[in-house]
Amino acid sequence: MNRKNLSTIILLILIIAVSVLAVMPDKMVDHDSGNIAAELEISESVDGNVTSTSYVNTEGVVTDAIDMGYATVQRTRNAEGEITEEFYLDAKGNPAKRYDDYCGIAYEYGNGTVKITYLGDDGLPMMRSAGYATIVRTVDGNGRAVDDYYYDLDMQPVSCSGYHGQHREYDSNGQNNSVTYLDQDGRPVCSTSGYARKRYDRDDWGTVTAEHYFDVQGNPAKAPLGQYGEQYQRDENGQIIQITYMDADGSPMPTNVGYTILKRTYHRDGTADTDMYFDADGNPMALSKGQYGIKHSGKVNLLLDKNGKVKICVDNILNGFPAMVVVSGVIICILMLLLPEKVSTALTIAYVVFILYETLMFRETGDARTNFVLFSYADRFFTEQSVRVGVINNIWLFIPLGTGVHRNIRKKWVLLIPLLLSIAIETTQYITGLGIAEFDDVFGNTLGGWIGIVIAYMVMKWKFVKHNHG
Repeated sequence: MNRKNLSTIILLILIIAVSVLAVMPDKMVDHDSGNIAAELEISESVDGNVTSTSYVNTEGVVTDAIDMGYATVQRTRNAEGEITEEFYLDAKGNPAKRYDDYCGIAYEYGNGTVKITYLGDDGLPMMRSAGYATIVRTVDGNGRAVDDYYYDLDMQPVSCSGYHGQHREYDSNGQNNSVTYLDQDGRPVCSTSGYARKRYDRDDWGTVTAEHYFDVQGNPAKAPLGQYGEQYQRDENGQIIQITYMDADGSPMPTNVGYTILKRTYHRDGTADTDMYFDADGNPMALSKGQYGIKHSGKVNLLLDKNGKVKICVDNILNGFPAMVVVSGVIICILMLLLPEKVSTALTIAYVVFILYETLMFRETGDARTNFVLFSYADRFFTEQSVRVGVINNIWLFIPLGTGVHRNIRKKWVLLIPLLLSIAIETTQYITGLGIAEFDDVFGNTLGGWIGIVIAYMVMKWKFVKHNHG
């Protein structure tokens, strides 16, 4: 084996190794171990203008409340007694992230306004995952929030899910009964969810029991699943345990993907555990991949069967063990290169069908249907495993495709196939709503296809040279 071939093998091994390391899970969080706030007592201490409020166990030891995400909150007040900063700490006294996001909040008060700035673990302003660092809020004479506008670290207006702010209205009982999304100039605007206004129904205790969606003109509007509203049932802790999707008249209706009712269970810390799907009569519903529900396992969704058990299927294997995407890709590439040409051709065609199945069948998605910002996840690639998994999966999904098409076609124009197939998939996702159309996906898929083509080219060239030189 000459030096060039050895370098090629080392490069391939390096690509595989880096890919596997990139998708390794972050430290797993146990959502059911520990104490919730209701099981703990509260202890307060005052040091000058700083009040520390801690959760403590029966022995008086400061303890994390798993449903709150912290053990202690330190609140700093000004001379008027207004909170100017609150910062969250864990039981060891280290900064604690609320909602896996910010560690503190700073407040500045003006004439009828409050400036709310989110803080990182260093106590400095930070950009939230929602896309803003600061909220400038106007309040009415009763101190109720009326308008919110969002800004970045430089106090430049930013759009969050299609809107720059929101306006709240209140009923005669002082309950917030609607929210209207606003553009940069304060005019109603549709969010990426498809509606401009939400109207709430509340019970006698003020708890939201339903919400209804409207466009800028006040007409009923569809949300991403095709619903015009949602009705809620809650447990004794106020958690939503059942969502019934409604049409414009407030009657139950099937969503775009088939189910009318979603029933949810929770972990002890308040995070979602399982979602199960049902029709209007309460009968279990199977979706496009045969799943009757999903289990939220960290940041991975696993498909469930009719009995609420995790299914044994390709999706769960790949989602539950992200490294299997890389391992499977390597195996398929080897088969495409070593099998007889006709069998390799059949395998390549079958793999294209698999790609279409994985990318165009129903998936749980966010509200946004498009993301035209290239490398939009770059700032989170090294800190969030779910982002790394998404990037590596997009690349490795198309590596076997590139390997297969070059093995069987061997023309320069095969470089266009990964690009055109990816564009076709993203366009279909945009038109049908089956996923999010993203430039990042096109880039990752195309890069993966080209890597596969290069792999096939080098291996076939090496085999050709070896064969001719006996």
